[in-house]
Amino acid sequence: MSEQSFIRFSPHFLFSANMDLRSESNKTESSIKSCSNINSAWASLIVEECVRLGFTYFCIAPGSRSSPLALSATGHPLTTCISCYDERSLGFHALGYGRGSRKPAIVITSSGTAVSNLLPSVVEASQDFVPVILLTADRPPELHDTGANQAINQVNHFSNFVRYFFNLPPPGDQIYARMVLTTIDSAAYNAMQAPQGPVHINCAFREPLDHSNQNWSFDCLRGLDRWFRNDEPYTRYLEMKMVSAFGNYSCSVIEVQDIIKKAKQGLLLVGAIHKEDDMWAVALLARQLSWPVAADILSGLRMRKVLNSFPGFDKSILFIDQIDQILLSDSVKSWINPDVIVQIGSRITSKRMEMFLESCFPSSYILIDTHPCRHDPSHVVTHRIQTSVADFAASLCQCNLERKTSRWKDILMVLNSAVSQEIMFHVHAEFLLTEPYVAHVIGEALYGDAAMFVGNSMVIRDLNMFGKGWLDHTTNGDNMMMHNIPDFIGATVSGNRGASGIDGLLSTAIGFAVGSNKHVCCVVGDVSFLHDTNGLSLLNQRAQRKPMTVIVINNHGGAIFSLLPVAKTASPQILQKYFYTSHDISISKLCDAHRVKHFLVQTKAELHDTLVKTHAEHLDCVVEVENQIDENANFHRTISMFVDNTATHYLEYLLGDLYSSTTSDLDRMYNTKIHAIEYMLYRIQLSAPRTSGISDSSCFHEGFILKLRMDDNIVGFGEVAPIEIHQEDIIDVEEQLRFLFHRVKDCELDVVPLLRGSFSNWIWTSIGIPPSSVFPSVKCGLEMAILNLLASQRKCRLSEILTGSNPLLRDQSLVEYNQNSSAGIHICALLDSDGTPMEVALAVTKLVDEGFTTVKLKVGRRASPAEDAAVIQKIREVVGYKINIRADANRKWTYKQAIEFGSRVKSLCLQYIEVTYTLFVCCIRNFKIEKM
Repeated sequence: MSEQSFIRFSPHFLFSANMDLRSESNKTESSIKSCSNINSAWASLIVEECVRLGFTYFCIAPGSRSSPLALSATGHPLTTCISCYDERSLGFHALGYGRGSRKPAIVITSSGTAVSNLLPSVVEASQDFVPVILLTADRPPELHDTGANQAINQVNHFSNFVRYFFNLPPPGDQIYARMVLTTIDSAAYNAMQAPQGPVHINCAFREPLDHSNQNWSFDCLRGLDRWFRNDEPYTRYLEMKMVSAFGNYSCSVIEVQDIIKKAKQGLLLVGAIHKEDDMWAVALLARQLSWPVAADILSGLRMRKVLNSFPGFDKSILFIDQIDQILLSDSVKSWINPDVIVQIGSRITSKRMEMFLESCFPSSYILIDTHPCRHDPSHVVTHRIQTSVADFAASLCQCNLERKTSRWKDILMVLNSAVSQEIMFHVHAEFLLTEPYVAHVIGEALYGDAAMFVGNSMVIRDLNMFGKGWLDHTTNGDNMMMHNIPDFIGATVSGNRGASGIDGLLSTAIGFAVGSNKHVCCVVGDVSFLHDTNGLSLLNQRAQRKPMTVIVINNHGGAIFSLLPVAKTASPQILQKYFYTSHDISISKLCDAHRVKHFLVQTKAELHDTLVKTHAEHLDCVVEVENQIDENANFHRTISMFVDNTATHYLEYLLGDLYSSTTSDLDRMYNTKIHAIEYMLYRIQLSAPRTSGISDSSCFHEGFILKLRMDDNIVGFGEVAPIEIHQEDIIDVEEQLRFLFHRVKDCELDVVPLLRGSFSNWIWTSIGIPPSSVFPSVKCGLEMAILNLLASQRKCRLSEILTGSNPLLRDQSLVEYNQNSSAGIHICALLDSDGTPMEVALAVTKLVDEGFTTVKLKVGRRASPAEDAAVIQKIREVVGYKINIRADANRKWTYKQAIEFGSRVKSLCLQYIEVTYTLFVCCIRNFKIEKM
């Protein structure tokens, strides 16, 4: 009769298993009894019990005293073993495996300082609740305190950094072997029970340490019959959950639910999350609460994969990704003031956020995590709930929370959008390859189900400030929306934030790749990389993992210190030697020594191309991103300054004059609807054909005047004028206007003028049609009419709507200038800037004499942007600041040329520079007008 049995449940499902338990029993029992000595028998029992517990990944450091354990682990058919000559790297590798798999790796070391080298990884595992099982070999008691070689006191070697310690006696057949099994089971339970963490079993061995024959009695195996007959652990720890028959919650849970129900300005703060199921639970919780969500980089929700071509369509979840940057503004910090904060997960990366939490004093601060440890450095937590995210979300979903709209939430949305656009502009406009740019675009490396491991110091701070999600074009976002689930998926992001050290990061990342079974992109700084170059030996082994991309931000030292207060007080020599630890070590040669592929990138284009290439080749590689400390420090300060100004500026605009604005004024600002839409055909004969004309009709200019009206009879006008260079004609345009006649009515405008580049998103979310299907002239006319409508409603200029300026905060000198100007419509003069700079300046002088207040210059027609900038400079020298200047390049420049021109004229007070480029459809930057 065959030992293999089959059960067919359906035509598509077949279950097969070895049903002969006696055969399996004989295999395990005979394997143990065939051991040549008692050391091998105990080691085999330890390894077998670990395997039965589901722990099959063994990290083995070379050594003599640990030979019985190493031989048993490598000889077991179900284990996976990896080795490293450096115990410190090996310990961090095991830590990484535990992070990725959420179950412990087994670390085997010899005695002496080999054990001590595990301390840094043990501290990190303890602080961040990562399970690890340490099996450290030791000398027998008779060799302790005798001066014996490699014999140190290993009892409680890791102090309170382990959840459990047991000192196994040297193996002997007078001790029942089941004691070994219960020790392993107890250690495993403590490693996996909240709070999870490392456990340490110290294993003393006498000679012989190999497979030498030494008689031992099978009597020590007495009581293991049941264990031999099955494949389960000797002791199973069972947890019983008492569930009420009525599904009632305790009074404390009801109290928390009531607090959340009554919150007016609730904030959901999401810290480190380790499981994808928890990310989904947080997304559902966020939708249920309808609160703004501030997601930490380690939550996985900051680097989320968007499944919709129009991010933001799912308005039920409001991510405030730029909360760390928004808090640069003192005005925002004073205003934001949430009354209830719910925090999921303990770890928060942002120091600025922690400082804010210390000062905001919400009436209730609720922290949810699976462990009971106090993670409250600001001492603000009022309610501590030990439970899973899923259970907490389920309890709230059953209490029918009312979805509330609030002005506070709307303002946060606008601030986030404005700051996000400001950051995007600066990181892309800067020609150099900067660290913020790397953090901003690194999502491109997260293909498919890839995960990220983030180093400490400046790397994780940059990702937390500048990192963003990415668009997955392979997923059907429409299908996601039809099934009423979030339009994004969290991307697993991990890092060593327990003790936040820079040691062992590469080794941890490699272990994380094994444990998570994902393609992992590891981002570390150069000093961190140099701290763990032994991790490159682990990268070579490729044990049960997918390819990795390691990105090293090499600024030749510790760049973070350039942004700390010490940089302002210490001398450059002290900074270079004792803080930056500047170096000229070749990362390329280190990689060559370990036979790891290396790429050096120094430009944005090289970075993008290399990320694509590394993904296509499916190989382990190190990508070195080279830059300089001083340049990055200056760029960080520049972005911070602009972001601070932007956040402050927009908040002032949104709040207005709190002493003069009435509630009705503010309500109108947030409750604007289009009541009616009309359009009228016009046809104007031109004195000459248009330069873009391709037919006789080019002697005429025809189009439509679009009129939008609100219910209080405030109107806004826009012009819809199709031109030949676009694939549209007057008939098609009118057909589309008829369609919009029905779709635009009753649409809410919200805060469209402050979305800065998101008008297409408004078309999609409010009108419900893809922006790409709207003709350019129709889109332009519709946007013009809406902005004109909002300007009329708010009694301000169109320019103030475009720039987000507050009419109540206008510069007094500009008000006086306008009061002295003649009344009527101001006309912008268009000037083709041919001729020398002086000739153009004289032409502008004549325009000023004729009463023009603004001139638009055609640029991009000279040999270089520098020559165009010289024309602007000459105009300012001759005419001064009596006239506003605009520049239009008419698609003549590359992106690089446009940036060069912008940098040359940034102090000359241009109103805007109009450039069409693939990245920015219209690049508009406003410069503060300064009296010269």
